[in-house]
Amino acid sequence: MNNFKSIHLDKSKAFEEARKIAWGSIWVLAGIGVAEILISTFTGSLTLFADGLDSIADGIVSFIVWFGIRMIHRPRSDSFHFGYAKIESLAALIAAIAILILGAFIVYHAYERIIHPSETINPEITMVTLLAAGSISLYRAFQVRRVAKKFNLVSLTLDAKNSIKDGSASFIGFGSVLLGYFGIQYMDAIGGIIIAGYIFFMAYTAIRESSLVLLDAVKDPDLHDEIKEHITTSFNVDVQDVQIRPLGHGSYAQIHVILDQKMTLDNVYEIVEKIKLSVAEKFNIDEIVIEPTPNNGS
Repeated sequence: MNNFKSIHLDKSKAFEEARKIAWGSIWVLAGIGVAEILISTFTGSLTLFADGLDSIADGIVSFIVWFGIRMIHRPRSDSFHFGYAKIESLAALIAAIAILILGAFIVYHAYERIIHPSETINPEITMVTLLAAGSISLYRAFQVRRVAKKFNLVSLTLDAKNSIKDGSASFIGFGSVLLGYFGIQYMDAIGGIIIAGYIFFMAYTAIRESSLVLLDAVKDPDLHDEIKEHITTSFNVDVQDVQIRPLGHGSYAQIHVILDQKMTLDNVYEIVEKIKLSVAEKFNIDEIVIEPTPNNGS
């Protein structure tokens, strides 16, 4: 039992560090986005404006990661027996819809820019801004990824990937503005459309992932059989059924095992706790409920 508690204690430490770095990502990405949008009002660059919106969208993703980690530690209530972990997925779904609207807004203005071309003022400032934004985003992404790998946190890994995507979008924007600087037409508008494509992809991914969690869909369809096989092999116990439910960052498992009806209550408790600990360690499942059923000998 103490070992099972220590697993949750280690996870609490991991989530605390993850929450701090996710909080930092929010402000870094939001700051980059606001700076790019403000500078784009002076330079008239649609690519820079689009990249600013993309950075803000990634800041929203970081906020959702931070919010989800924070909600994990909120105590359960009479209305929410499984806690508040799924609020993260609901927030991600709402944010993804808002991000889709931003992407459509960028595409519309890019279309207008192609129909009614206009020159970018001071493209040098635009290019320097895009390079700086891309470099800062990538540096921050590698910091986040280091913590994500250290504690094996899926949510932070997603946050790091989004920051890498944000940095690469800035460099693509730089390339399009550079080509426009050398006289190739419509490159500023095309750069905006490319970045809008990044935004659409991110929104699609968020909608898909959050919808699956809200519908209790399990990403790994083989996990059910793997848990069954592990328990049967390790403890020589028959497993009647395994039910898995995603809970935001973690997951919940209800396992029905068949035990000898002659076992004492102490022995049942001991084997149940051992199975809990083993499954939690091997499959990284946060909450496990085991229901023992007596074998009637038939």
